[in-house]
Amino acid sequence: MAESVLRHRRAGRSGRMAVTAGAVALAVGGGTVGYFQLGGDEEGCTGAPVEISVVAAPDHYPLVNELTDKWSDAGPTVGTHCVSATVRAMPSSAVAASIGPGWDEARDGPRPDVWMPDFSAWLSLAAGRPDAASVLPQEKPPSLATTPTVIAMQRPMAEALGWPERALGWTELVGAFQGGKTWTDYGHPEWGALRLGMADPTRSGAGLAAAMTIMDPDNNQQQTNEELYIALSASQLTTISAEDPAALLREYAGVGNDDIPTLPAAIPVLERELAEYAEASPTVPLVPIYPKEGAAYADYPFAVLRAPWVDDVRRQAAAALLAHLQNPESRQAYAAAGFRDSGHATRDTGLINPDRGFRVTVTGRERTASAQALTQMLGVWGVLQRSNNALLLLDVSGSMNDPVPGTNQTRLQLIQKAAIAGAGLLNNGTVIGLWAFATDLTPTTDYVELVALGPAGGNLGGVPRRQAVAGAVQGLRAAGDTGLYDTIGAAYDQMQKAWKPNAQNMLVVMTDGKNEDESGLSLEQLLDKLKASARADRPLPILAIAVGPKADATALEQITKVTGGRTFLERNDVSAIQQIILAFAGRVS
Repeated sequence: MAESVLRHRRAGRSGRMAVTAGAVALAVGGGTVGYFQLGGDEEGCTGAPVEISVVAAPDHYPLVNELTDKWSDAGPTVGTHCVSATVRAMPSSAVAASIGPGWDEARDGPRPDVWMPDFSAWLSLAAGRPDAASVLPQEKPPSLATTPTVIAMQRPMAEALGWPERALGWTELVGAFQGGKTWTDYGHPEWGALRLGMADPTRSGAGLAAAMTIMDPDNNQQQTNEELYIALSASQLTTISAEDPAALLREYAGVGNDDIPTLPAAIPVLERELAEYAEASPTVPLVPIYPKEGAAYADYPFAVLRAPWVDDVRRQAAAALLAHLQNPESRQAYAAAGFRDSGHATRDTGLINPDRGFRVTVTGRERTASAQALTQMLGVWGVLQRSNNALLLLDVSGSMNDPVPGTNQTRLQLIQKAAIAGAGLLNNGTVIGLWAFATDLTPTTDYVELVALGPAGGNLGGVPRRQAVAGAVQGLRAAGDTGLYDTIGAAYDQMQKAWKPNAQNMLVVMTDGKNEDESGLSLEQLLDKLKASARADRPLPILAIAVGPKADATALEQITKVTGGRTFLERNDVSAIQQIILAFAGRVS
């Protein structure tokens, strides 16, 4: 690439300024794109002026806008072109959804030459779209600064859980309040139940980092049933949701002491934003919990696009702006604003103040995730938040009285325990119903309705439906044979009538045996019935949990396949527990 000369003009965009001779190479993404000329003969701006467009994450915008204005006011040039830059604040999630050759200027504003998201994860997610990948840098962009995602927790509540001596994380925090535990169990009945706040992971980098940690605490890029159980628990404990951490922090600003118990005990935020909050001496003191599972960092990449509109002049102007943002004066400005450098070190403890619980050095692993893992995690998270419409069918045939090896319980007793735990995780909007089946449970059917379909948060006989589900399961007794096919056929008809738009409709079957009702439907008749009833515009998958060594997995796989569902084969009773908990929570992985 031909060299080009960049000069600074005297403050104001019409003057000139002579500086010491010398040239400094400018690079973006590892490639040299031009030279910043520090001396030589003056040249006029005979070419057309060029203004590069920058979009930055909102929390980064105030500082980067101020520093960019200083650069523009100094009057840089690229060859014969006077150059400058304008910065706009735009949520990183919105840019990730829009970036590409077809950028809509009428909807999203001027097309960007440079994108500065808060997390590199947004670049990875955007690159999952081929059109976006075509304009994004192929090499990892340089990081301007970093700040870790922390758990902001009300100080008295953090101390009640052992902070700062005890290392805490999302898993410990959620786990401490499973099984109906409240602050009473930790010596503070006046605080009531644990309340969490959560930033939307589809719109917030801090929310994305928190969800990633909750759903994948060991950072192996996969979600197990146990991890999904933790995520469900976190969802159940969440009382306030917002698009970004700043909105969550505003919930605490200006409140009185009487309001403290009604506010979330903990929320995910960026360390720098929490440091700004703490600097204002708020009524509600929040301290940073650095998650035990590891830190996910906002790393503020400087991504110069490979889009058709980003020509050599714009690319070289972007390189000059990057050099300005990386110079010692700018680095000091970042530090004073509470950012860490790209190596996660802090140069200024004015905001990152150890007396307020902040750590000068953050230890532990740095959490990362592949684009595939992020996409999968967001998909699962979305499923966990959706309204469900689920009918559960529970086998209560005599084989459920079989003892489970390695325990002193029967299979039914284990399932009862799991079902009660799962029912406690039902959110208010989930529609749930429960049938039990064996053979001849009524004079005419192999099944009986225990809890009619309805919202989990609604009342049924004077008690919440989730409580009715738990009570019905607790009272079950096992006897008889397995009337599997007739029950599935009747339940499918029922769910077709109760099908709801904008919900995840499903029929969940839990059984440990095979069909033993010789007078009812055969497998072929049931399959024909399901094929005839299934509608592409009203999906209703059957999900089967086959428990124990005698479950007829082959037949169940045929049944679930014709409805677009799936069979979960759990030959080990104990390992089936988490899957059953998820089923009774209205969720199956």
